[in-house]
Amino acid sequence: MKIIEALRVKKHEAVAIVGAGGKTSLMFALAEAAPKPVCLTTTTKLAREECQGNFNHRLFSEFEVDPAASLERAKINLITNPLDSSGQKWLGLSLSQADRLISFCRREGAICLIEADGARHLSLKAPAAWEPVIPDQVDLVIIVVGLSAIGKPLNAKTVFRPELFSNLTGLPIGAPIQLDHIVSMLNHPEGGLQGIPQKSRAAVVFNQEDAYSFKPNELDLVRLTLHDHYSTAILTSLRIDREHCEVIFHRD
Repeated sequence: MKIIEALRVKKHEAVAIVGAGGKTSLMFALAEAAPKPVCLTTTTKLAREECQGNFNHRLFSEFEVDPAASLERAKINLITNPLDSSGQKWLGLSLSQADRLISFCRREGAICLIEADGARHLSLKAPAAWEPVIPDQVDLVIIVVGLSAIGKPLNAKTVFRPELFSNLTGLPIGAPIQLDHIVSMLNHPEGGLQGIPQKSRAAVVFNQEDAYSFKPNELDLVRLTLHDHYSTAILTSLRIDREHCEVIFHRD
């Protein structure tokens, strides 16, 4: 099934992408698959080298002066603030700026995709108290999980903020990460559920299927334990196929 269909992303919707293990890849994959125009942004930072492509890139200051003129209807539109002091990362929008962009996209019938979390290119993370940075207007929050962390020790090389992950799951530092620890983190109000607006749908994308294959009993575990908090869970390998996925469950 196509990822954008499995996640039920619709026109006019704003989608926040959080977690670790493929957020930026998922954002660009959804942007490519979405009907145009589509808007991309971040409330954190985006690496400059990740933003190379056939995008219409505008600074928010330009967009705010004349939104309609800034939006190219046949393209992916990337809206950021200027580069940071290092010159290597585009600064994200404030929550008030993101809300204005979302409102404009709704009026124009454009999907707005927002990377709302940072993870230093690791496969898993546990959020700090101020994370993720999700605008209240979003319709869907997607939590990305990198399966390549399974079986590896819980430390700073595999998990962003491993001490927080340990506190949320009870897994000691240095112990091997298993699927049940990831599921526990996803269901924790200070873990995967943190910062999700009350009216938003939530979905999980288990990425890096090429690194770890689910057993039938593990698929059952995901269905049973995540069903109450998440509307959808899918399985992907964005490195291999940026368009298709396997649906683990949908909640109607």
